[in-house]
Amino acid sequence: MNIVEVDLDSLDLRYGKLRARRPAVEKRLMASLEEAGQHSPVIVVAGEEPGRWVLIEGRKRVRALKRLKAEVVKAVVWELTPAQALIAAYQLQDGSGWNAVEEGWLMWELVRGAGLSLAEVGRRLERSKAWVSGRLGLIEGLPEPVLEGVLSGKIGAYVATRYLLPFARANASDCEKLAEKIIEQEFRSREVEVLCQHYAAAGAKAKSRMVEEPARFLAALKEARKGAMDLKLSEAENRCVKNLELIGNVALGLVRQLPETLTYDTQTEIRETIKTAWGCCAQRLGMLAKTAEAVLTMEESSHAG
Repeated sequence: MNIVEVDLDSLDLRYGKLRARRPAVEKRLMASLEEAGQHSPVIVVAGEEPGRWVLIEGRKRVRALKRLKAEVVKAVVWELTPAQALIAAYQLQDGSGWNAVEEGWLMWELVRGAGLSLAEVGRRLERSKAWVSGRLGLIEGLPEPVLEGVLSGKIGAYVATRYLLPFARANASDCEKLAEKIIEQEFRSREVEVLCQHYAAAGAKAKSRMVEEPARFLAALKEARKGAMDLKLSEAENRCVKNLELIGNVALGLVRQLPETLTYDTQTEIRETIKTAWGCCAQRLGMLAKTAEAVLTMEESSHAG
């Protein structure tokens, strides 16, 4: 195996998106390169222009070396076309370590980029035509923000294929919005799963709130599990229900408390104080009753009209 040194600036990184980033792994790799230097070469093929090299395998090492301000990288040159080299690199690893979305990107490069047929790619990779088509469908079915999230390592490939792909097929626009929030706020995989599951069962109004403010929805869901909120209602609507329940509970408590407090031997001054408080309370309850009657019969009047 002939190992050569090539300038980092001479690398063509057209296949950089084939493998998702894994920040923790890259951090360890950079520390190793800084301490001991590069031992494993990257794989390149000759580019279309003289002096240019297409990087096939070793993206993490190249990114780490660039961050370390290195000028050259050790590389093995394969005498193959880029498409042949991509297939050989995948076969060399036996597909190990590739997630479904990464395999989808590889299929896209081979089929859409290199112009190979589904059957030819399947034959070379020892996969079925249906498998190749399915992997290609992931890339063409997932919105760009989701793919970017997988590439950056902020959205897991399993979450993207298991939950966000059906979401995108149902409502691509909402899926894009949610993906942007997932990347921005770095939700965990379990949280994304919960959002997608509840979105599928929610009404239009709840879906809109869920996509616009997923963090608030998750917080509300957490409270709802404690019996504090109804997810079908907005925050203001929940407060209204809880306040009415509070008033009802206080009123029920006073039904028991008043006879115990006001007895035949209660002093006149105390009786008058409580009577005044009741008068103020009754007035406000009357206002509440009129308001409730007006708003609660509004929909009935509309239907009758």
